[in-house]
Amino acid sequence: MARILIVGSNSFDSGKTRLAVGLGKSLRDSGQTAEYFKPVSGHNYWYNYEHTQGCLEIGKLVSKDASHVKKELDLRNDLYLMNPIHSLFVPARIERPLQNLHSSFGLAGSNSILVMQRFSRPVNDEFDTTMLIADSLVEEERVIIGLEEIGKLSHNSSIFSANNFETFQEFEHQHFEDYVSAAFAESEKSAENIIIESFNDSAWPWENLLEVDHVLVVSPGHIFSYDPERFRKATFLYYKERLPIREVTFSRMADLLKPTNRVEIEPSTELDCDKLAKLGIECHTGKND
Repeated sequence: MARILIVGSNSFDSGKTRLAVGLGKSLRDSGQTAEYFKPVSGHNYWYNYEHTQGCLEIGKLVSKDASHVKKELDLRNDLYLMNPIHSLFVPARIERPLQNLHSSFGLAGSNSILVMQRFSRPVNDEFDTTMLIADSLVEEERVIIGLEEIGKLSHNSSIFSANNFETFQEFEHQHFEDYVSAAFAESEKSAENIIIESFNDSAWPWENLLEVDHVLVVSPGHIFSYDPERFRKATFLYYKERLPIREVTFSRMADLLKPTNRVEIEPSTELDCDKLAKLGIECHTGKND
């Protein structure tokens, strides 16, 4: 089993999911098996409405990135296993442009109100799923999602009402590591390699991830490899226990380390074995050789 951690150099649009797909295809084509794991993610009801529609059709709140990678790589694991924690952000109903929601849920602005958060972990070949819902916002029609849609997305879940943002934070603080660790332990059982995609530019995705075999930092047009143990230690130097480890961004600790290697990539080219070898990842050009 090889653990490959993908970290974004930027807070968004670094290319982590694109790299995960390319890496998975290259490993598959060389005769190796790979699975994908993204511990925490979120999507916006409005900006990603096509994905939201897909969630409503299957009656599950799932990750857009994990759904894409599963489809591209034809992976076997359940989406809940690939992504145990997922949030849904919804625009508020407003009376005038640029109006904000007077609530702790509106800290990111009226276009992105935290309304739902799913926590899933494997239990006896099934999933124990808890859904945190800001139900007062939905019942009072202060956001553009309705009760019927909330019902579809929370189907077969335990419901936990959250009346403020702090309730979401407290539940996450208490349960994040347990849910993520349980899902990851199960995910590791089914493939020779597991590709771990971090969240935004978080340098280390969860505290109980004690080691990885490879660290790849991606930015548009480039992939950088780092010594995994030095990378982990650099991240934990900035770790403050009152905050989760994933709050340490790559930009905060990047100056402590130098990449071990670097490759340039083109948008339309495949990630071939020569590039992977340069990054320290074993790959064979012909699976039947």
